[in-house]
Amino acid sequence: MKYSRFELLAMVVGVCAVAGTIAATVSSTNRVSDIFGQAMILLVLFGGLHYGRKGALASFVAATAIYAVVTLVFSTDIDRSTALQIFLLRTAVFAIVAFVAGELNVRLKYLFIKLEHHDYVDDITSLYNSKYLAKLIDKYISEFDRYGTKFSLMNITVNDEVLHPLKKKTRNKVIRDIGNSVIRGSIRGADEAARIEGTTFAVLFTNTNFDGATCATLRMKSKVAGYLDRHGLDARREDCIRTVILEYPKDKDTVEVLGVNLRESRHKDTVA
Repeated sequence: MKYSRFELLAMVVGVCAVAGTIAATVSSTNRVSDIFGQAMILLVLFGGLHYGRKGALASFVAATAIYAVVTLVFSTDIDRSTALQIFLLRTAVFAIVAFVAGELNVRLKYLFIKLEHHDYVDDITSLYNSKYLAKLIDKYISEFDRYGTKFSLMNITVNDEVLHPLKKKTRNKVIRDIGNSVIRGSIRGADEAARIEGTTFAVLFTNTNFDGATCATLRMKSKVAGYLDRHGLDARREDCIRTVILEYPKDKDTVEVLGVNLRESRHKDTVA
């Protein structure tokens, strides 16, 4: 099953659940506010499932703001204390749904790819591997040819000498944490993260030019350095973290050659 189908299934279940609760509140004296409160759950659910953590946060803020306005306008039949309690309870529900939906997107998106196409997912980090990144590059080149939408590609490499003193198990954990917690957690739901090999990762920034990718890369580089520093690794050396940023079609030839090299890569998802 593809993640898009899971997302649709989750939304159908959510719609049915919300529809049932709306039907149960039809006779309520605070009916309009109740209906809007339930409907906002769907907004938060969709934002998290489709756009990941950042989408979940944005939809939570939007849902809370909309529900606050509706509560002020339509909750005139109940006292302020009760209305405030209901509002806080609804906000807590929005927050829980947003958190769960965002985590499902981040964690299950790659899992579904792994179940469907095991050869396309890195075993250590559960990010995409070089083969799937090559397919993504081809996909977005085709989209540029049809719609003219730019994209950028970023490589970030942690100097292998920094991790060399670590035992294999600890080294793999550091690589997994950098891939999962730092890199994947720093990108939008629409962007794609992959581990190319060893300590080299890549992010494909959709509909993003060089300047936008540069800003995102600097933030990510700072977070990777912070992670290494917290774990007692030497992040102060000048060559600790290297980054390369390409924009398509500005760097058309380089991106296309990179896609070919990734497609022919014999890299295995292990660390020696």
